[in-house]
Parts: sequence; structure tokens; C-alpha cells
Amino acid sequence: MKLTILVENLKKVLMIAEKALARSSTMPILNSFLLKADSSKNKLIISATNLEIGIETSISAKIEKEGEVVVPSKNFLSFFYQLSDPKAEIQSEGKILKIKTDYYQANFQSYDINEFPIIPEIKTKKFLKIESNLLAQGFEQAIISAGISDLRPELNGIFLSFSKQGLKFAATDVFRLSEKTIPPAEIQTNFEENISCLIPLKTAQEISRIAKDKLELVEVYIEENQIGFKWEDTKFISRLLEGEFPEYSSIIPQSFRTKGVVSYNKLLESLKISGVFSSRLNDVKLKFIPKEKKLVLKSADSTIGENEAVVNFESAEGEEIEATFNYRYLLDGVSVLEPKDKVFIALADIDKPIYLKSLSDQSYFYILMPLRI
Repeated sequence: MKLTILVENLKKVLMIAEKALARSSTMPILNSFLLKADSSKNKLIISATNLEIGIETSISAKIEKEGEVVVPSKNFLSFFYQLSDPKAEIQSEGKILKIKTDYYQANFQSYDINEFPIIPEIKTKKFLKIESNLLAQGFEQAIISAGISDLRPELNGIFLSFSKQGLKFAATDVFRLSEKTIPPAEIQTNFEENISCLIPLKTAQEISRIAKDKLELVEVYIEENQIGFKWEDTKFISRLLEGEFPEYSSIIPQSFRTKGVVSYNKLLESLKISGVFSSRLNDVKLKFIPKEKKLVLKSADSTIGENEAVVNFESAEGEEIEATFNYRYLLDGVSVLEPKDKVFIALADIDKPIYLKSLSDQSYFYILMPLRI
């Protein structure tokens, strides 16, 4: 293998591929990159896998000789991330991978290429195609509610479902629930039937990070045990979680005893300040006073002090009511709302979840159960 490549371009794809590294001391091959020079496409293809997820990404290169090599990632990444030279020549000779730039020469030992695990291929021809930034937003807004539980692993991920209503992202840890819907008009597909799957939280987090930086369409392929995401120069394969995601429609409030509209910035600021005075339970009391168009936030800790914040409702109706919530979870729900303008906030009862959504976006909502203190 022999090729010349732009260093900055290589850094970008290494940042993507390293998301699939295992960091495993027991299986060093899972902490390595497979480099493949493809002269037919003038591409350097970089692959990595930890057996749960696999990433294959590529960039343009001047290929003089085709070939493949498996190189340990740690020092390879450190070398290129520190490098400021514009171009690098990469060449393999036996078990040695040689790197040459204007000012540096480095040799890396390589692994036996036959030990590198095969990254599964997606076999299905059925796909969903959407804008990459919409995929990123869907995962970002759902991820905040995902659980971490050994007893209920089905809560440790994102429930993805497609139907005539659109593509839904949902997550819950029992205490809170997020749901995002991408409408059918934003989706191209050859699916004729409904389909759903459970995506591991780690996969959702990494896909969100990759998708956010892609200004293009992404194809999503769903099979029985795995899911694939495909961009022009990157493929991402992941195993799916087993189990049944809970039926959650019955816990979504349909009517409210009190509700109103507030400024996003003011609500966010008040929650952050209230958190300073919150106790070890992270509790904050919310008192709805619709007649006075006020939302009062109270927090107190005997070792710190106490705080009261007032957020004015732009519009409000219903009864005066008070309930206590985990301020960190409440802050999570407010932070991901888009657009960051006006927030609809409502409460069905003191023992029912609070309901949050952006006033001008019907595609996402967040609900959170109150604390029982």
C-alpha cells in the first residue's frame, strides 16, 4: 500500500472512525484501524469495530499502490492529531506502516490483517432517507430520557418507529419521557409496512455526533438484529437491543389543570439559579399562579440558603397548583427545546407529569414525573 493524503482530511475521518474503538486491553485488535487503499475510487477507507458497532469511512487520496493494513490506534491517532504538516505519505512494507511528511518520518508496527473482525453488511434493500441534521436532532432530543438499568435493559436505548405518522424517536427511564416525530413529508422511503427497533444509547449518541456534521441525506436500514446508517462517505452499523419498549401513550397527559406560555430564556435562567440552592434531592418547587400570570420556582438547602424565582406567564389559564420536580431533569427537558423562544408548560395534577414543548413546534414533547417528598 502506498498513498498520499491531506493530513487535515485524515484527522476528520479518524475522529469519526475512533468512535467505534473498543479501548480493550484483552483484545487489542478491537483498538485498531483497518486502512485500505482503493485505487478504483482514489479513496483511503478506514474501518473500526468493537463488535457492537462498526464504522467505515473514507476520504480522497492519491493512490499509488493498493493494499490493506491494520494499525494500533492509540499512537497512530496521537501522531496525526499533533501533526501540522499539510500532507503525508503512507506506505506499508511487510508488518511496518511508514509515515513520511516534510519534517517527520515514523514507523508503526501492524497487526495480522486476518485477525481484524468482519464488519457486517446490511442486506436489506428497504430504507428511510432523511436530512442528517433532522436525524441528529431526533436522537438529541430523545437521548436525555434514556435510562441506565441492568434490570430493564429495554430502557437503555432509543425506540425508533416508522409509520404513516412519520419517524418517531422515544426514550424513557420511567421518571421522564421524550418523544420526537419527523413528519412523513421529510422522509423518503420504500417501506410499505410499519417498523420499529431499539437502538443502544451509545449508538444513538455517536450517530447524533456524526450526523450533526453532515450536510446531506442519510439512509437508514433496519434489519432484525442490526441497524445501518449510510452517508456518502461513511457507514455505521450497530447491533440492536432486545426486549419490548413499554407502551407509553397512556401516561401522556391529555388535559391539564393549569397551563401557560413562558419565555424560554427566562425559564432556563430561573432553573439554573434555582439549582444553586437545591438540596441533595435536586428538588425545586413549581407553583403555578395563572390569575397573577406567575410561575414561582422555590428551592432551599439548610446548608446553603434558599431562593425564589418568578417567571411571568405571557398567557396562562387554570388553577393554582404546586408540585416538586428534579430540577436537573427539568433543565434537561427545557434545554433541548427548539426553537428556543416560547415554552408551553402545563400540569395535569400534583401527582401527574409536567408537560413541556416549544410553543411553535408540535413535533417534540417532554414529560417528567414529580418528586414525592
